[in-house]
Amino acid sequence: MSIAGPKLRRVLAGKLFPGVRSAGAAKARSNSGEEASSGYPRRVSIRAALAFTFGVIIAVTAAALILALESGRQNTVALVRDRSERIIDTIVERTRLHLDPARDQSEFLARLFRDGDLDPQDEAASLSQLRAALAGIPQVAALAVIRTDLKQLRAERHGDDIVLRQIDMRTVPGLDEAFEMARSAGHPVWEELLWSERLNQPLVNVRTPLWHEGSFLGILLTAVTVSELSRFLAESPAGSDVGAFILLGRNHVLAHAALAHKPQLFKRDKPLPEVTEIGDPVLASIWSPDPDLGAAAFVGSSKSHVVTVDRVPYVFIYRDITGYSDQPWVVGRYLPLDEIGSEVRRLEHAAWLGLGAVLVAVAGAWLVGYAIGKPILRLARATSAIRTLDLTSARPLAGSHLRELDEAIRAYNALIATLHWFETYVPRRLVKQLMAQGEQASALVEREVTVLFTDIVDFTSFAERLSASDAATFLNDHFQQLAACVEAEGGTIDKYIGDSLMAFWGAPEMQPDHSARACRAAIAIAAAIVGDNRRRRGLGLPPVRIRIGIHAGPAMVGNIGAPGRINYTLVGDIVNTAQRIEDVAKKCMTNEDEAVILVSDAVLRSAGPECSAQPVGEHILRGRHEPTHVFRLEAS
Repeated sequence: MSIAGPKLRRVLAGKLFPGVRSAGAAKARSNSGEEASSGYPRRVSIRAALAFTFGVIIAVTAAALILALESGRQNTVALVRDRSERIIDTIVERTRLHLDPARDQSEFLARLFRDGDLDPQDEAASLSQLRAALAGIPQVAALAVIRTDLKQLRAERHGDDIVLRQIDMRTVPGLDEAFEMARSAGHPVWEELLWSERLNQPLVNVRTPLWHEGSFLGILLTAVTVSELSRFLAESPAGSDVGAFILLGRNHVLAHAALAHKPQLFKRDKPLPEVTEIGDPVLASIWSPDPDLGAAAFVGSSKSHVVTVDRVPYVFIYRDITGYSDQPWVVGRYLPLDEIGSEVRRLEHAAWLGLGAVLVAVAGAWLVGYAIGKPILRLARATSAIRTLDLTSARPLAGSHLRELDEAIRAYNALIATLHWFETYVPRRLVKQLMAQGEQASALVEREVTVLFTDIVDFTSFAERLSASDAATFLNDHFQQLAACVEAEGGTIDKYIGDSLMAFWGAPEMQPDHSARACRAAIAIAAAIVGDNRRRRGLGLPPVRIRIGIHAGPAMVGNIGAPGRINYTLVGDIVNTAQRIEDVAKKCMTNEDEAVILVSDAVLRSAGPECSAQPVGEHILRGRHEPTHVFRLEAS
């Protein structure tokens, strides 16, 4: 994206070595994955097998897309609602993913006893099987077979070790009732929490009846610790902060980030802490909805309401799930209401109809994909990394027996190699913003923006003392410092012009405080230059001095250029004005100044009281007839 300016061209002319050969083609060939996708003598066509099925899926999907587009014209924030639902779906899915394997393993062990593959009288074999089962499900703390002869065979986890025990249960009360309940149920049942003296915390447990040769043998008890459930939930994408939670009933906290690391919250006389006892003031207010804000009706099938904590509104999104205890669980997450946006209140029933149609299409596609096998799933998972521009996770794939899929995999492998080169020259952050906003983000529109220009003082004479490689290294380090300050304030780097940088705020994403962001970035740049100069002086190097000009106003923003080379940039008088304000700094800069920031009165009006500046007079900028009020920004 860099464009060499006149000064840099004069300095580097004649110093660069010609004839350097690009290794891009060789690298692309080496990463193309052609070797991985070769070696299959036969290719099976899937066109005939999938033609009818995908025809139906496409028709349903097309109808869903038409509904979605119509709904999108009426509701620009439909995706916000879907995001809210996915948050809860992810937490519920993670919860089931953590607990259901414990139940499935119980059913597997019960089948071994029932089918005679495991002799209950062979205690050594039974304990060995319990050890193997426990090793395969790390979230389970203990597996115990409690037989009707009041003898217990137990495998329990002690850190990284598994300990096998045989326990006499004749003194334990209530076993007859437990046996009868298990016999009557006939299937695994999640029961009320148990307290573990050894672990000093409650256990979520499933009890499975055991039968052998038609006779009731006893109960298989499978236990999962509450702290492990909290840790698993906190590690999920939707629960990576304290916002995710699971409640038992309404007031007792079953899973929360705090429970994963604070065992002192568990007490024998009160196994689960209440929402007010875990140190989370927002969760403590979950059942105190703000009557002025009402319910957040944009989360579909989930429940929601808004609370206010320290004058900050939060929306709770939650869902009841049953089947894991004698009481329903409340699974949810809270987040600031500002992250959702007020637009979601305009959602209508048409969006849900579209969502239903999409789900039908997805279900059909999944069934067909499952029948075909794993290659499609591998390709889908791999391309998901490209969709988010996560090229570090993208790897070449092995080929497929299916001809069409094999060709797609070859194209994917070649695409990976190409994109690794492509990302070197394309600002990934800008592309992600444009992708998030859709096709309309790149259309030319008029937008209020703020433009910033930088320029190194006397760079020509400075660079003449350097070799071409040293000059390039210096500029790379210099621009790296500036880019970090710009991107920290959400700015977009438009281009590098010689030793100058142009950046803007207010596009592609809307930034009401675009001028304030630009001013903060300029102050950060000045501080970075001053700090780097201290380092340079310590190394005996001359200091770097910089001029910065900032202007705000309307500009046309979008795709500019010929079909073969298009830039997302802005066009308007604001660009020239910002650069000429930077030129004015030549008159204001003294020998003691390491960085001077000049802004127009338009910037100060837009930025508000956050920015403090001193007037430096009215200046008639080059190409203009009317004077412009120019101010020197003060670093605070």
